[in-house]
Amino acid sequence: MRRPPPELPTVIHRLKGARVGCVGDVMLDRYVVGDVDRISPEAPVPVLRVAREEAMPGGAGNVVRNLAALGAATRFASVIGDDVAGSELRDRLSQMDGVDNPLLLVEPGRRTPVKTRFLAQGQQLLRADDETVAPVAEEIGRELLENVAAWRGTCPVIVLSDYAKGVLLGSAATALIKVMQAQGGRIVVDPKGADFGRYRGADVIAKSP
Repeated sequence: MRRPPPELPTVIHRLKGARVGCVGDVMLDRYVVGDVDRISPEAPVPVLRVAREEAMPGGAGNVVRNLAALGAATRFASVIGDDVAGSELRDRLSQMDGVDNPLLLVEPGRRTPVKTRFLAQGQQLLRADDETVAPVAEEIGRELLENVAAWRGTCPVIVLSDYAKGVLLGSAATALIKVMQAQGGRIVVDPKGADFGRYRGADVIAKSP
């Protein structure tokens, strides 16, 4: 008889102190929050009176935040641009408890993904995306793979958080899976898109709805 999967509280408890690696597309999530009480005279659009702004790591960065919040000791690798958003992400991730010396490789000319959401009265009015969507440069991809391969023995589980921005596009995901398999590691994939063939050999593919 097949053993039933462990209950969620048991799984969460097991994460405390576990070492988990994460590789994927990091982005900066910005939130511009305010109130709307009139329509613009220039166009039929709401006028947002800004009250505050917030920012936090998103995409694969959000996965890392959640793992750290659940008590896991987390290693993280991604690619950023040589820009203000990339610097802000580096600062925020470096200061995060539970994240061990995050590896953020810089690709010149690449725009670090920034998703800015405008909200009022609890509703999202607009989202603006500023990003580069393209595979990372070949030399950056090789450096990323070499660094993640050096995690051997310290991260028995690796999460590939693929937001289809470039870090895991092309053959990158397949190459990472092969490296981790050779080391006896377990691979969990959080994918975007429908080409699951790129994740052949992964232990779990957790497709979000």
